[in-house]
Amino acid sequence: MTTDAMCQLKEFDDQYLPFPTFVTAKQAIDEALTIYRETGVARHMLVLGEAGTGKSTLCKLMETQHPRRKLSDRDKIDIVTVSVPPSANVGGVASAVLRSLGDLWHGRGTIASRTERIVTLCRECGVELMLIDEAQHLQDRGTSRTHYMVGDWVKDVIDQVSVPTVMLGLPRLELLLQTNEQLRRRFSRRVRLAFGQNSAMSVETECLQLFLSLSSLLTLPVSSKPFGPQEMGTRLYYACDGRVAYIKKILFSALSMALRHEDDAIDVKHLERAFTDDVWWEGVGRLNPFSSDFVFRRLDRGGEPFQVAGSGGAQ
Repeated sequence: MTTDAMCQLKEFDDQYLPFPTFVTAKQAIDEALTIYRETGVARHMLVLGEAGTGKSTLCKLMETQHPRRKLSDRDKIDIVTVSVPPSANVGGVASAVLRSLGDLWHGRGTIASRTERIVTLCRECGVELMLIDEAQHLQDRGTSRTHYMVGDWVKDVIDQVSVPTVMLGLPRLELLLQTNEQLRRRFSRRVRLAFGQNSAMSVETECLQLFLSLSSLLTLPVSSKPFGPQEMGTRLYYACDGRVAYIKKILFSALSMALRHEDDAIDVKHLERAFTDDVWWEGVGRLNPFSSDFVFRRLDRGGEPFQVAGSGGAQ
């Protein structure tokens, strides 16, 4: 593949996915930051979505727009993003926060001392917003008592730091809030990153609009023939199961394929192969949304790409 082709792929991969609920979540976070800067009032919120709906992308976008700055005596950190580790306990979460703040000894000290360092660093570095990504891991380990203890520690840190905090995670994150009333009260505002939030538009139409929007960023034209717009929207929905990252993944793979073969356009055959290559290796024929033989059903059964983790049934 030529250098120019590689540049085209990189440029497309760098594009964000401005679908409606992503924009809504971004605007809500920006509003919370503005209110805090103007009034000192910290408003918190949850951003919920399945894997591939844009939660981590949203964090990266916020960090890009508010980069860290090195001052003569310290780092100025407007926004700190914390990725909660799997099977998180209080110590693990405390270390993750300290690591994000640049503490070289993030794993050392008692819980109390690490908590004190978190509060001190947030104040000294001028933190104005905290993003807690993969927050469902706060709920994934142990019993309800463990969940309550972790949730209570998070609540105490949020209160002491006193800046807007956004927890981003899978929908099961709500289970954590069910065990901790005080945490639930602080995170009463919720935004869901998913298609189907617009009652005036079908999910299939939303998928098609996003597909067309992303297609316009490609250097090659995209053809959906022999499928009409409505049918293409339906096939796209089944190909991504309402998860925006899969549409971008499929288009990236199709563009790479077309550039590699020096084709003049991206067509349905490219999309069909891209689904098999980059979404599901068993997705062929009746189980490939871009095949003329597709059965038009969600691919969420046991062993299929959109099966819920840990279950054998549909989502």
